[in-house]
Amino acid sequence: MIRPVALAVLTAGSLLVPGCGGGGGAASSSTGGGGAPVVCIMSEFRTRADGVPGLARTYDPAFATANYKDIGSTAEAGIAGGQCAAGEVFTTDSAISANNLYVLRDDRGLFPPDNVGLVVRAPVLQQHPGIAAIMAPVAARITTDEITKLNRAVEVDKHPVGEVAQQWLQRNGLLDAAPAASGAGSAACPVSAAAVDGGGAQLKIGSKPFAEEELLASIAKLVLGRHGYAVDDSVRAADPAIDRALRDGTVDMLWQYTGTELQEFLGVKHPPAALDAAFEEARSRDEPGGLCWTAPAPMDDTNGLAIRAADQGRYGSTLTAFGQYLASHR
Repeated sequence: MIRPVALAVLTAGSLLVPGCGGGGGAASSSTGGGGAPVVCIMSEFRTRADGVPGLARTYDPAFATANYKDIGSTAEAGIAGGQCAAGEVFTTDSAISANNLYVLRDDRGLFPPDNVGLVVRAPVLQQHPGIAAIMAPVAARITTDEITKLNRAVEVDKHPVGEVAQQWLQRNGLLDAAPAASGAGSAACPVSAAAVDGGGAQLKIGSKPFAEEELLASIAKLVLGRHGYAVDDSVRAADPAIDRALRDGTVDMLWQYTGTELQEFLGVKHPPAALDAAFEEARSRDEPGGLCWTAPAPMDDTNGLAIRAADQGRYGSTLTAFGQYLASHR
């Protein structure tokens, strides 16, 4: 995903601090006064189909005219600490449960599924068709529950990304999992369970600058390294820059989210609701452009707006109710 945003809401006059973190006397500022809320977002959320335009179209026009401010990270700590009244989160964020937050129900189905696949440039996969087969059994074990636990180990427990990835792979016997090829792929995007020896070939995998993406990149680096590939995972950038890096060959592969790809880069307004169908839609649309979707993972890291669990009486339990709150507090 473009890991869209940390949509955080502060009331007018409150102090905006980077990442909505910290404590102090901000708790009252997030709730008070009946003034127009300040809505904190990452910049790309202003134009995402499932961002401000989608919220305004699907829920309430008040989302389009809210007083937005850009922030650089998700808002769980700020919500929990009282500086943010609400914030957009991702459903695999470990800090949701850790901070006793509540994700407002997407009662009109705005947010699309966002499962991931390892997207490899076609010339790279044609030269190394074993990549897809090597990563397939590993990706199949990356469920929503598993990635949430891994995120918590990094984000909450503060363990290093590489250490968490290594231990997870070892614990699940995945470093030496047998490559698995479901069919031969296509001429543009071949798959082979036989040609799995990298022979020292150098590859670059990109990632986005948050724990989940860095974990996925580290997992791929470790597994492919076990098969003789030398993988550089140092390239990190947010969308759309990391997408450009993949398309122009700066990196060879990237774990991408189906909802992001379909809506932001392929212009699909209404992606399929099923994870498998969303993956297939992205695969079929990207292959003619030289991008190969491989190794689908069953995790679903879609978007959501969260509040403190104790604040449901104020903001409601659905996005419809929160839109009504914005409309009445301009």
